[in-house]
Amino acid sequence: MSQINTAIGRVSTLLSSNQLLARLRNTQTRLLDVQDDISTGIKISRPSDAPSDTSAILKLQGQLEARQQHEQNLRFGLTLLNNTDQGLSDAFNIVLDAKSIASSQIGVGSDTTTRQAQSVNIDAQIQELVRIANREIQDIALFGGQQSTQTTGALFVEFLGGIQYVGSTEDLKGDFGLSQPLAINTNGQDAFGALSTRIKGSVDLNPGATAATFLKDVNGAQGVGIRKGSITVTVGASSTNVDLTTAETLGDVTTRINDAITTLGGGGSVSVSGSGFVVTPGGTTTTISDIGTGQTAADLGINVSATVPPNLPVAGADIDPKLTELTTLASLGVAVDLVNGLKITQGNQTKTADFSTATTIQDAINVIDQLQLGLRLEINAAGTGLDLISEVSGIDLSIGENSGGTTAGDLGLRSFGTATLLSDFQNGVGVTGVTGQDDFAIELHNGTTFNVNIDGDATVSDLLATIQTAATGAGLTVGTPGTGGTDFNVGLALDGNGLTFEDGTAGASAFRVVQLGTSLAATHLGINTDAGTGNSIIGQDVAQVRVDSLFTHMIKLRDALVNDSSTGITFAGEGLEKSLDGLVRIRATVGVRSRQVESEQERSAELKITEQTFLSELRDTDLTEAITKLAQLQQQLEAGLLVGSQNLQLSLLSFLR
Repeated sequence: MSQINTAIGRVSTLLSSNQLLARLRNTQTRLLDVQDDISTGIKISRPSDAPSDTSAILKLQGQLEARQQHEQNLRFGLTLLNNTDQGLSDAFNIVLDAKSIASSQIGVGSDTTTRQAQSVNIDAQIQELVRIANREIQDIALFGGQQSTQTTGALFVEFLGGIQYVGSTEDLKGDFGLSQPLAINTNGQDAFGALSTRIKGSVDLNPGATAATFLKDVNGAQGVGIRKGSITVTVGASSTNVDLTTAETLGDVTTRINDAITTLGGGGSVSVSGSGFVVTPGGTTTTISDIGTGQTAADLGINVSATVPPNLPVAGADIDPKLTELTTLASLGVAVDLVNGLKITQGNQTKTADFSTATTIQDAINVIDQLQLGLRLEINAAGTGLDLISEVSGIDLSIGENSGGTTAGDLGLRSFGTATLLSDFQNGVGVTGVTGQDDFAIELHNGTTFNVNIDGDATVSDLLATIQTAATGAGLTVGTPGTGGTDFNVGLALDGNGLTFEDGTAGASAFRVVQLGTSLAATHLGINTDAGTGNSIIGQDVAQVRVDSLFTHMIKLRDALVNDSSTGITFAGEGLEKSLDGLVRIRATVGVRSRQVESEQERSAELKITEQTFLSELRDTDLTEAITKLAQLQQQLEAGLLVGSQNLQLSLLSFLR
């Protein structure tokens, strides 16, 4: 049986109304929140709504913002790659058409008139290839590598009758979330072969060590660089450790070791000399060694002991300093003629590179730049010597001696030097002899004749030795050009390039070089010459350097058509075939990169969906739940208002109850 609780006290109207209003406000507030959740679709709009989920939501939002930028980068990278691919495709079609023209102008059906007409077509194709090579997207050169056309202008320009490439040899790279940065364009060298590669310094310049030499710029005594650490310095019976982990230069090393020797009271010293360090003892034996398994002293070549007696300096091992821009020319380990300089012929221009005022490698680089011949002087990858690179396709380059100097040979940069391969002659055609027979004869004024067989000769040095041997075998005294009192001199031209022969005999016979049989060696060597009563034969420079590029082959095809040269057309056509192969290879590389970016796009899209799903689960409104809650709150509000209207009747009878 139910009962009425009589313990409930009387409640004032004010208290009752306040309680009712509080409940109504709470209900309305919750109702408003639910309405906001439904209208915005977001149930957590501020951290206080769900403190436990806020950090996860903020992290996901940050990831999605980064994802948006990442996808934008991917789209831009793919745009560059796709346009690069299209450019390569357009270039391929042009070169394929040029190759077809070359084939059609050999043999039956070709004549001077048709060749002249086709040369106009080839010239137009060259101009179109230049436009393709200079294509850019948002100021990014498709074929300029890391070099942007925004600040430098066109990267492929007409220069000295050829096409010069002033871009980079490294591709522009971007971070697309892969294991390593990915190239998003290509460079003129990879795409078109726009730079020469033949004049590689053949001399190790062997720079000496100085106190200013950086540790990072030496190969080390063990060929693995310098592994920094601590070493032990012992003077007599006393030892101390020297920390070289923060040393930057060879001078830092000597300073710290000498401070330690002074502290130990030895009186000896360590200095930089030649290609490494020298340890000089004082009044007692000075020993330098590694600690435990450390390799610092060994790498520095100073794990040595300078004993007393004999009180003599002990030279450390050769630490093989690398050539750098700051290397002084005076510190080079080989003698270099800096007075006469290089005689450089690029196309139809000849200039002299004067190094007489240069003091560093950078100065020498600047000298070449200032010639404005489209050349680059660079330190080779090994840091042992210099390379001279031509940027201009379609013209020939020659690097020779100037006025009897030896600069080109000393630097190993002579295009027709003793190390030059005979296979590089005639722009890679080489020297054609006849195996098993003599190739040419040299006849002197006194009637002496000797034959030369170049079988087995690979370099100019081999060739010179063969000629000297043949001359000696004929009973002649042999010297080098300029030598007096000899019967016959042979060597390289004292000015410019080419083989030089000098006849020191007397007589009525002509001084000449005669080809033998079917051999073309004398012609290909540039020495098929009759000097008559003269005493010297200076051969032609047949070892000129030509950039092996698409533009070179196109220009040579155009010129061969203009000159009605069947041989030139044939060689140009063969060159274009190589260029087509190169375009196919680089296009395949670009295609692989494009696929990598597309795969990353797909992966990023999947991750984005996952992140958006997690974020939605944490932050977004569940409409079914919210609508149900809205209906409940509306009913609750209506019930509250109804109860309130009944409980707060203001009649006198209600007040007296």
